[in-house]
Amino acid sequence: MGGVARNHADALGRLGCDSIFISAIGDDQNGQFFRQHSDRFDTNRVKVVPHKPTCTYLAVNVRGNVKYGIVTCEPLLSCLTPSLIESNEDALESADFILLDANLPVPVMTRTLEIAKKHEKQVWFEPTDIEKTKKVFDTGMVGAVTAASPNANEFLKWAKLCHVSVDPSVIDSADSVLELIEKEKTKLLLNTSVFVVTLSNKGSAVAYRNKLGQLEYQSLPPPLHMDKIISVSGAGDSFNSGVIAGLVHNKTVVESLQIGQECARLTLQSTLAASEAISSHLLA
Repeated sequence: MGGVARNHADALGRLGCDSIFISAIGDDQNGQFFRQHSDRFDTNRVKVVPHKPTCTYLAVNVRGNVKYGIVTCEPLLSCLTPSLIESNEDALESADFILLDANLPVPVMTRTLEIAKKHEKQVWFEPTDIEKTKKVFDTGMVGAVTAASPNANEFLKWAKLCHVSVDPSVIDSADSVLELIEKEKTKLLLNTSVFVVTLSNKGSAVAYRNKLGQLEYQSLPPPLHMDKIISVSGAGDSFNSGVIAGLVHNKTVVESLQIGQECARLTLQSTLAASEAISSHLLA
C-alpha cells in the first residue's frame, strides 16, 4: 500500500506472486497511464478519485544516483483513510505479506497495522524517506512490523527513535552497522524477524531470525559495480520484493536475500522502477 508499494507490487507480480495494490489515483492522464501499465498486479482495489491529480514523483538522476526527488501527493492523501483499509480487510487477511510504505498518512498506517496484528500477518515496512521514518512509531503499533528496510540515513533516524545513541560514522560499513545491531538488538530490532539496512555502494547489513528463532547477521556486497549502474531508482524496492517472494515460496532467508540481490542488480541496469527482466525464473 502506498506509492513506493507500487514498485513492490510490480516486481512481485513479475516474480509470479499474486500482489494486490491498495491505494488511490486521480481520474486523469497519469491515472490512465497507471492503469494501462499495471497488468502485473491486481489494481481492482485502487480507488479512483475524480478531480484529483494522481501522485507523481520526479527524480533528478546524476550518474546513476538520485540527486533530488520531488513528490506531489498532498491532494490525494486526504482520500486515503482508515475506511479504505477497512473495506479491504479481506485482502489483508488473506495476504502472506503486507507491504507498508511510509508515504501513507499515520491513521491509515495505524489501521493497517491493527488489522495485520489482528490476523497475525507479516508486515514489511519501507520507510521511503528519513523524515517519514517516524510515522510508523507515531502509530503506536511499530511492534506489529515484522520486517523493515531502511537505507543508511533512515537507519540513523530509526536508531534515534529507538533511543539508541549512534555515531553517524557507523553507516560507513555494513560490519559496523551489524556490530551496532548486535549490541542493541532488543532496542533496534523490536519484533522484526528480517531487518535490512541498505548502504548504497557499501552493500547491505542484514539481521534475521533463522528457523529456530535465533538471530543471525550477514553483510551483502553491492548488487552491481557502481560503473555499471544506469539508475538506482526502484532498486531497493526490487530487492525487498525478491526477498519477500523468496520467503513466501518457502526459500530460506539466505536464499531469499540472493533472489533480492539479483532483482536489485537487474533494476540497477534499467531506467524502470522494476526491471522487465525480473521474472519467476529467479525463484527456480
